[in-house]
Amino acid sequence: MMQELQMKPKAMAKIRNRVIAGMFVASLGVLAACSTPVQERYFLLSSDDVSTPSGAARTAVVGVGPITIPSHLDRSQIVTRSSDNRLVINQFDRWAEPLDENIQRVLVENLDHRLSPQRIETFPWNSRDGIVWQIVVDLGQFERQPDGSVQIAARWKIVNFNSGETAVSERFTDSVAPKDTTTEATVAAMSNLLGRLSDSIAQSYR
Repeated sequence: MMQELQMKPKAMAKIRNRVIAGMFVASLGVLAACSTPVQERYFLLSSDDVSTPSGAARTAVVGVGPITIPSHLDRSQIVTRSSDNRLVINQFDRWAEPLDENIQRVLVENLDHRLSPQRIETFPWNSRDGIVWQIVVDLGQFERQPDGSVQIAARWKIVNFNSGETAVSERFTDSVAPKDTTTEATVAAMSNLLGRLSDSIAQSYR
């Protein structure tokens, strides 16, 4: 009886150690699951397929840029507004290229479809040869708003490349309601707005 009573504490200690070991392993599993990194997603604005009527005359050589954006949008993360005075910076939804470069590339493709110029040069210029008109765009707003809509506010102008004189100067504002609240739908709405901005520029250019 004495030997049996002496073994019980040892048996209890083994059980206790096993329980502690099991809890430790389980906690490691929980920590591992919590530390699994969230996958970053990358997005691009896209051009549309609007084109000039067949047989339209080709326009002069056009230079596009510079394109300027607000400093709060000049980052790799996609930015939205949760209120008039508060921004949300999404750490995991990011632009696949600098936003100003993406906007410029889309505008170039859109205007190439609409104007059918002899050639389009982009700022900074690889070549100044033959550029007749320069299109400059300054975006003051280009993000999703607290009400869910995506809004754009831009000032753009068409400048005589050689003289520096402004031929046309306009302010453009518009908004689009994305089809849902996802980042993908937001980016699609932003692309739509760039198409509308391109329409405005092309109409004045003609």
